[in-house]
Amino acid sequence: MHQRLSLLRTSQGFALVELLIAVTLFGVITAFVLFSYQKVSEQLFMTTLAFETALSLRQAQSYGVSVRQFGSGADAFEAAYGVHFDRATADRFVFFADSDKNGRYTSGGDDSTGCLRGAGSECVSVYRIEKGNLIEKFCATRASGDGEECTSGTPTTITVLDVMFLRPNPDALFWTSQSQFGTTYRSATIHLISPSSLRRTVEVWNTGQISIK
Repeated sequence: MHQRLSLLRTSQGFALVELLIAVTLFGVITAFVLFSYQKVSEQLFMTTLAFETALSLRQAQSYGVSVRQFGSGADAFEAAYGVHFDRATADRFVFFADSDKNGRYTSGGDDSTGCLRGAGSECVSVYRIEKGNLIEKFCATRASGDGEECTSGTPTTITVLDVMFLRPNPDALFWTSQSQFGTTYRSATIHLISPSSLRRTVEVWNTGQISIK
């Protein structure tokens, strides 16, 4: 009888230890799965953001070349289309039509929720970046080939970047806050970053080529 009780206690003790081990292993596996899921999800969101940014640029190219109407009147089919990036709004960018033909984006009090279409606004739509992802910076390479200008980290900084397309050519046109001083560019890059510092880059050349890195 004493031997049976001893065996029972031993058996119950092993069962408790096994349960604790199983719970611990389950917790470790769950934590690993959640970490992997978050990492994969973040990578997918970053890839999606890069493709959507590139598609917005490609849409501007398509609208510009195909003579898309914006507004009304005799010159409603003559606007260049483009995408506007601003250092002050790293969580969004604007798809616009250059209706006043001044070669850059003209805001009409547009906000983060959409186009308010105030007087003179050229805003077509606003793309809001979500999930904590942001535009880390954007840069423009000078046509002279002697370097690039970015929103940070360079002697000459830029605060805005407009990438535009105007018929009949599919070539890209660039305007930055330095263009008013006569600077011209041959390419531009938009650098995207996730909350955990994953990065993707969208590059546009004056030939109209758009790529993701």
